[in-house]
Amino acid sequence: MKKFLILQLILAALFVLPGHGNCDPLDDLMQQFGKEYEADKPPSPYSSVNSDYKLSRTALSSLYTTKTLALLYRQNQQLLDKYNEMILKYDRVIDQNNQIIELLSVIARKGESEKAGVGVFNR
Repeated sequence: MKKFLILQLILAALFVLPGHGNCDPLDDLMQQFGKEYEADKPPSPYSSVNSDYKLSRTALSSLYTTKTLALLYRQNQQLLDKYNEMILKYDRVIDQNNQIIELLSVIARKGESEKAGVGVFNR
């Protein structure tokens, strides 16, 4: 039980420490998990600690699941930030289009009033 608690504390400390591979792309993260998972050798058939092997594999899987979820969350946040930025740019384009429409309407009204005024003086 003490080993499991110590293992949990070590895994929690590794996850909390900044710059400890939390920014790996997902492919690199999965390759690293595969290497560590395969490096974990099963105990001999005569060993009485088969449960430690299973717990270490479970802890390793839990660690990489957490890392993967954290990576996906950060990527999702970056994507949302980019979408929000794009929405602000579209709003700006819409405002500019409305201003252009207003200016063209003013120019059209001014042109119509000049044509009407010129027509009066030509009679």
